[in-house]
Amino acid sequence: MKNPNALKWSDLRTGIFFVIGIGFAAYLGLVIGKNSNLFSGVTNVRILSRDVQGLAENNFVSVSGKKIGTVSKMSFVTSHDSLYVVAELKLKTEFAGLVTKDSKATIKSLGILGDKYVDIITGKGPPVAEGDFLALNSEEGIADLTTKASEAFSKINALLDNLNSGKGAAGKLITDEKMGNDLAETISSLKSTSTELANISRKASHGDGLLPKLINDKAMAKNTAETIERLNQTALKTEALITKLNSEKGTLGQLSSNPALYNNLSRTLTSLDSVLVDLKKRPGRYVRFTLF
Repeated sequence: MKNPNALKWSDLRTGIFFVIGIGFAAYLGLVIGKNSNLFSGVTNVRILSRDVQGLAENNFVSVSGKKIGTVSKMSFVTSHDSLYVVAELKLKTEFAGLVTKDSKATIKSLGILGDKYVDIITGKGPPVAEGDFLALNSEEGIADLTTKASEAFSKINALLDNLNSGKGAAGKLITDEKMGNDLAETISSLKSTSTELANISRKASHGDGLLPKLINDKAMAKNTAETIERLNQTALKTEALITKLNSEKGTLGQLSSNPALYNNLSRTLTSLDSVLVDLKKRPGRYVRFTLF
């Protein structure tokens, strides 16, 4: 007769499967909760930041948008009287070779209000080793955007206050009625001037006056150009003549610049005139006729 208290194999088998089931459930919970795989090798690297912007443990790490690991641990450290956060990144060994020592890490957000994750931009250096630190680039978060938006609204409000109070040229245009009227008149005058210039241009191109002919008649334009060239040559010759007259080397130049020569010539002409007058009165004094 069998002992009722004896351990049966069926009961033992049930206990073994129960323990295995508990272990498997624990493994699944660990894999799902830690977002990692127990049976794959890992390489641990770190990033150092003053502000992790809401990054949390178990958030994923990516390269070019593909997940290669998770944030395994975060802790505080103090350096030079400043408080920092060290985030340890657990990278799968199969992808760790993609991450180089000169890679840049950035804390990004999945959407505007989504979870944070670490995105790595690879470099060209050697692969990272266990315990290496990666350089961290900063990315503007919601707080930074809110601060900048607040500053922008403050500037807009200040601008509106200046406009309403009549400060600056724009404010005067809004509040000063006379200045606004003057500006309107100026714009109207500019429009009228533009219209007149357009009319002049149209008449110059299609009218019957001299200017349209000069523009459209090539023969007349050529004759006009030749006439202008001849006038230029005449002007040059006249200028050369005036230059010679003003020069002291020529006779005319001496007459204009040498008073003594002018006076001598004047006296000579006066004497010659007197001789001619006397010759008319007494020709026998100067001319004698004899016969054989």
